[in-house]
Amino acid sequence: MKGDRIIPQEYERWEADGVTWIVQDLPPEDDEKFIEVLVDHLGTDEVLCSTTRLSEHPESVKGISDYWRVCLAERTSIACYREIDGVRTLAGGNCCVIAKKDDKSSIEIQGDEWKTVFEGLKFVEDKCNPFEYLGEDKLLVGYGLVVKREFRGAKLGARILNAREPLCKQLNVKAATTVFTGISSQKLAARCGYIVTAEATLHEMSQAGLKYPKGDQRSIKLMVKKFE
Repeated sequence: MKGDRIIPQEYERWEADGVTWIVQDLPPEDDEKFIEVLVDHLGTDEVLCSTTRLSEHPESVKGISDYWRVCLAERTSIACYREIDGVRTLAGGNCCVIAKKDDKSSIEIQGDEWKTVFEGLKFVEDKCNPFEYLGEDKLLVGYGLVVKREFRGAKLGARILNAREPLCKQLNVKAATTVFTGISSQKLAARCGYIVTAEATLHEMSQAGLKYPKGDQRSIKLMVKKFE
């Protein structure tokens, strides 16, 4: 389990055009750097965050940053680095936690926009309980898959997402679940073997009383994958 693992574990290493790429566990010393990447990229690019203009509201930026900080402290998140002449640059990663079926989150959700984002994620999760669907008592849950803009096109997203499987095997976890909110991330997840178990449009969420635009037919999807 987590306490028995030697961190960081390396999951993949490859070379392309004179650059070495490494996918591994996110080490503690890079937690704050990764939170900056998440805020700078997901805070403006991700569907729910951009729709609520989360990045324009300091209380919500702090709230989502604090949430990510607690998740990263679990030491089950993944990082991708570019290495040139021995110098490493954080290129992206995936904030992940191991959740148990009967867990109740004790993290306070602060900031109106962050609350709206969180409620949107919960809305689609409530449509199909992933623990019951998969028949598992614990799952890896992703809360932010990101590749820095300057590294997009290097096909890092799939490498990061696929690293969940060896991570889960080390932790004796047999499946993963994530709400993928953008079309590109949904297509990526499908290519990596994830299936859709529930989805909701922003319009549907607005009809349920959440602060999303009426008539917005963009959909977010709860997707899962079982590991053999």
